[in-house]
Amino acid sequence: MNFYFRFRLALTEQHPAIPAFNQNASAELADVEATPVTVSLSLLEALHVRWTVLLWHLTEEQWQKSFFHPVYQKDFTLEQALVQYAWHGRHHLAHIHLLSLS
Repeated sequence: MNFYFRFRLALTEQHPAIPAFNQNASAELADVEATPVTVSLSLLEALHVRWTVLLWHLTEEQWQKSFFHPVYQKDFTLEQALVQYAWHGRHHLAHIHLLSLS
C-alpha cells in the first residue's frame, strides 16, 4: 500500500519527500495478528488491480516523475521505483517459499 501511495504522491505533487515509517512498529499493531491472512490477500489483490490500471495509463513523462526517499537519502523516478518494488515483491515471495519448505 505504501508503494502505491508513493506513486500517487509523485504523480500529484512536485518531487515529494515520501513519508518514512517504522515497519517493525507497524507489524506489531493489533490488526496484524487479529486479522485472517485471507483479508490481507484480498486487500493485496485489489490493490494490485488498482496499481496495474494506474501503471498502464502512465505517460512517458509521468514515468520520469520522482520522489525523494528519506531513508535512502535518494531520488527515485517512478520507472526506477517500479524496478525496485518488483525486486522487493520477489524478495518477499522468496521468504514465503522458504517458510513453506520448513
